[in-house]
Amino acid sequence: MDDAYWLFVVMVVFTVSSPGPGVLMTLDNAVAAGWRAAMQGVLGLALGAAVMAGLSSAGIGLLIRSSPPLFQLLKYAGVAYLFHLSFKTWRRDPKTPAPTGRREAAPAAGAARKRLLEGALLQTSNPKSLFFFLSVLPQVAHGAAGAAVATYCIVLVLIHGLYAGLAARAGVWLSRPGSARLLSRLSALMFFAFGVTMLTLTM
Repeated sequence: MDDAYWLFVVMVVFTVSSPGPGVLMTLDNAVAAGWRAAMQGVLGLALGAAVMAGLSSAGIGLLIRSSPPLFQLLKYAGVAYLFHLSFKTWRRDPKTPAPTGRREAAPAAGAARKRLLEGALLQTSNPKSLFFFLSVLPQVAHGAAGAAVATYCIVLVLIHGLYAGLAARAGVWLSRPGSARLLSRLSALMFFAFGVTMLTLTM
């Protein structure tokens, strides 16, 4: 593997571990429902990243980048979804988290699919993800785009899995009604802030 690949790995680690809507979703899911439930959303984020990488490789990213109306449409869809997450998180019942002994039970199939879909939607509704792959992949792929995308997804799952584990361990305190309500309010405000920030995003 050449130096460009390892530079890509370093960029991915910093990109994936930096605070953002994806990290916030992982932490929020871990506190609300435990590590295994949070990993459903993480797998959705990884799936969304693979889709965005595929779109970039197919040239659709260039089309969006060269078309202001398409870019604006994608941007406002992402903003609307972040605002939806903010509203849903703000209204969440602080008594929703299960008792400590039941938090790591396998999530129901419907809830698992919902978290998977939410993660994928969050990732694919962010134009910054598309532009990351559009600007970085050509520099490191050299005919091995699949390996680069797989690396990104693996790093994402590992780092978010660590975040989810740390958040789940803190869940005993964070799942108390008062603490859970405060966390929900802070998470909702952060989702809203991310949405407002995305409004300022330009090509």
